[in-house]
Amino acid sequence: MLNMDEAIVGKKGEIIPKKKIRNIVGISPGDRVLVCASSNQLIIKKILSIDEIFELPIISAGTPSEIESELEEEGNIQKERSTNDQ
Repeated sequence: MLNMDEAIVGKKGEIIPKKKIRNIVGISPGDRVLVCASSNQLIIKKILSIDEIFELPIISAGTPSEIESELEEEGNIQKERSTNDQ
């Protein structure tokens, strides 16, 4: 779900999102963020700390080649299912 809200640009160019938005993203004072800009768009992403990265769920375990093999196998299973459904 995309949450949108207005923020005002201060005299020094600072942009302070409202508390609701900061809470959704998990941004606290002192956190580092990545700022991406294009012609009329500004995207701000939280940079995760090492501790936050280690708290993320493990998506897959194994070496890159083992994971690649699992993905290929899963892709073949999906192809077989779609062929059998037709």
